[in-house]
Amino acid sequence: MPLPPVAFYSIYEISARWGCPAADVAGWAATGQLKAMIGIEPVHCGEEWHGGLVQVSMAELMPLFRRFGPSDDTCRLRRILPSGSDLWQFVTDPVEGILVRATDLMFPAEALYVFEEESDLLRRPAHGIGASPRYDWDAMMVRLFKRLNEQGFPASQAALIAEVQDWFIAQSKSGDVPEESTIRKRIAPIWRAVRGSD
Repeated sequence: MPLPPVAFYSIYEISARWGCPAADVAGWAATGQLKAMIGIEPVHCGEEWHGGLVQVSMAELMPLFRRFGPSDDTCRLRRILPSGSDLWQFVTDPVEGILVRATDLMFPAEALYVFEEESDLLRRPAHGIGASPRYDWDAMMVRLFKRLNEQGFPASQAALIAEVQDWFIAQSKSGDVPEESTIRKRIAPIWRAVRGSD
């Protein structure tokens, strides 16, 4: 059974995913373009208790992500937005606020995907550097994952390689297809990771 999709990303995962400094991600969250959350134990906000997943004000946490000079290891958060609420609450107990580290921050995956789509962050350049690849390996991988998702794995690695080779033959206008050994090099790591060495 496949695992469910990722629910949250850390700020450092996003930084690596987009190839930008964590300070950029923090800045986008501070200006309301991204939603940052943390998980907290129950705290007092006046007469009410709030805990669990809460949205945080990234503007209060910017010392964790300075562009120049050393960043702080921790910050104190004094406002939270409880889940299901649209009113920010001041943390009254603990009086010093909630201790937060950069690694505590979580960004909801769904909101992140929307931001990526709207900002066109994952778009590939129309023209790459160098010659075009001889074979359309990306399209083959899409077809392969679709096949594995819908039908599962075939009985043997050889059968899977034969299916991939048949796909290339069907797609080729010139009859030029990758050799079986080349296909095996691409398929073998996937096969081993999922099915072992059989």
